Amino acid sequence: MKNVFTYFLLGLLFAVPGGAGLYYLVMYTQPYLRERWLFYLALFFFVCGIMLPFYALMNRYFFTWRRINPPTVIRESVGTALIVDLLLWFQMGRVLTPTIILICVGGGVLAEILWRAREAVEFRSGIDD
Repeated sequence: MKNVFTYFLLGLLFAVPGGAGLYYLVMYTQPYLRERWLFYLALFFFVCGIMLPFYALMNRYFFTWRRINPPTVIRESVGTALIVDLLLWFQMGRVLTPTIILICVGGGVLAEILWRAREAVEFRSGIDD
């Protein structure tokens, strides 16, 4: 999947049903327990679909020595959607503070940096054994 257009179509495949679900849940339902969990699921798909082409473009233009790596793009978009869901969950519980935002976003960025460092290291047999 070298083409960014493929990620754009995949993002639409996630974002359109997620956005339609969000619209339906906000406009036509009451905030009971089942609807809240469906709201988190719809928000997850919506954010994941929106961020997928964005991260594909970021990986294409800032990491030119490599192709777009599909697992990396999917991992970044899913991680972003999880952080957004987590922050919204904290906000609904009225416990979201700037410290919690910093910890969640900083932890996500740190995890991504460590994951990219792990991907960059390649094993060479016979060296430092």
